[in-house]
Amino acid sequence: MAGFYKLYSVGEDGWDGMNPIYYQILVGTSDKMWLEPRYFDVRFRPLGKVKVIVPPAPDHPDILLDACIAFSPIFFESCPSLGKVREALADASRIDFHPNGYPVGWKELREEARPFFKKITIYESELNKIQGRSLWPGDGWPEFERPRLF
Repeated sequence: MAGFYKLYSVGEDGWDGMNPIYYQILVGTSDKMWLEPRYFDVRFRPLGKVKVIVPPAPDHPDILLDACIAFSPIFFESCPSLGKVREALADASRIDFHPNGYPVGWKELREEARPFFKKITIYESELNKIQGRSLWPGDGWPEFERPRLF
């Protein structure tokens, strides 16, 4: 079964927490870990058509850096390699670093992006279930009570 277990919020520090939130990065796991964005601010768009990234490994130290490059290239517009990477990923909806390695120019862009990445405000949240139950068939809910989600 696959599901989300963590999220990162990217935005600005407010007086008593993060405000505004530009976008969030949802972290899911199944046979592999994946990350995908949810945008709140229309100024933030992904690199090309990228909707999902799969990191090289779940404990890779550059997971968030890679996610920010893929999901908010606006932070890295002054990096010389961004154009080359944007061109290489023009039609990609997914970047899977695990079996496919790195897109053309990615490692160079990653190094150019590090100083800018250090300035981005990111909050981490673990997703812990506080109540609820399964909505899958056979979970004990009578048919007439189950919300229609599918």
